[in-house]
Amino acid sequence: MLSVVEKTSRKSSGMRIWWMLVILMILLNVTLWQRPLIAGWLGARALGFASDDNSGLAERYIEWSRFVWRQSPEAAMAAARLARRASRMDEFALQLKRARYLGISSERADQEAWLASAQGGQLRQVGEKLSALIETSGGDGPQICEAFAQGYIRMRDFNSAITLLKAWAKDYPTDARPYAWIGLIHAEMQANEEAEDAFRNALRLDQRNARAAQGLGALLVDLKRPSEAVPFFRIALDNPAVGPESAVGLASSLQAMSKTDEALTVLQGALKRFPKNFSILGATADAFIKEGKYGEAEKLLAGEIKSGTRRRELRYFYAIALRGMGRVEEATEHFAYAAEANEKIVEANHRIAEVAERPNDAELRYSIGDTFLRFGNIEDGLMWLNSALEIDPDHRSSHRSLAEYYAQHTAENANFIALAQHHGALSEVSGSQLPESKR
Repeated sequence: MLSVVEKTSRKSSGMRIWWMLVILMILLNVTLWQRPLIAGWLGARALGFASDDNSGLAERYIEWSRFVWRQSPEAAMAAARLARRASRMDEFALQLKRARYLGISSERADQEAWLASAQGGQLRQVGEKLSALIETSGGDGPQICEAFAQGYIRMRDFNSAITLLKAWAKDYPTDARPYAWIGLIHAEMQANEEAEDAFRNALRLDQRNARAAQGLGALLVDLKRPSEAVPFFRIALDNPAVGPESAVGLASSLQAMSKTDEALTVLQGALKRFPKNFSILGATADAFIKEGKYGEAEKLLAGEIKSGTRRRELRYFYAIALRGMGRVEEATEHFAYAAEANEKIVEANHRIAEVAERPNDAELRYSIGDTFLRFGNIEDGLMWLNSALEIDPDHRSSHRSLAEYYAQHTAENANFIALAQHHGALSEVSGSQLPESKR
């Protein structure tokens, strides 16, 4: 028989377990009840990271927010901002629409839409809102300045961009980002001394600023100082926004220093991190070609070529690889395409100068975007076509180009199916008329 002490001990142990279960159930119920608040906090953190060039952490917090509660408007807003800042404007439109549907305030959603228009160069339409936006910005002042500065840069109005960036730097003296953008403008204008000063100012404020580090590295390469560029490219290497450019720049610098094996290692590592980046793919193929490894280059590019890629750089490197393997007749087709694509892209770049004089000409923007899209400048093509639709939402030719592009690439992203249908309907192109899906 159990002693009185043993009975009392067992009863006490059972009571403790019962109370622990009660407490756990209460905590679980509180957690479930608080899911929207927890998800909202995670989404707000994601928005902050999306605003501060930390896209990796932003994406992680968005995932966590949606894991807790899939209906978080803050997470959708953070995803919209990430897409906008990466110039993925169709994805931006979908995420902003989702944020509105889930209950984000109309003021916040409208502001993000205005920033997208400004970033895309629609400054005549939203330019008068700049002062009002900054006055009511709260903590979003840098986002507003950056979006408008990008719009000025896109329109090649560098004076207005620098004026705005300097005002940003004055109001936020510890923020490195305006100096990074100023450096990029000076580099574009080939004002090398001013560009280097601006990049170094940015890095003094934030030694891990990836945009400034990548920009300074690229500038030093242009100035024939590749060994000095190496540490700056390494700073930016893992940043999703500029990491691919930094990997290509780092490899180029190492090749200039006769460190070809290390350069190839960098590129192959970058391909694992950014497997869909065409710049890294092309640079890796080029590295194989320089080593005389034509078969390796051909094998690397074969999948993209088979998929029907329009990237002129990839077609050009593939042609060189084929020629090196003795397959001259096959190479001819790809050389011809690369030459035609280069000619068309040069023409489109010349037309960009006309946009400043005709900012509300949707047809002009369409002609630039369609050319870019058809000949491999995909990101720029999508941006210009979407900017044409901002001016004229019913511009059928722009809808048609977008419908055809998304229909050809549905294997890459399931969201492209809905986008192809959406633009196809607005261009009056039926689904059966769209091209077959390609990778």
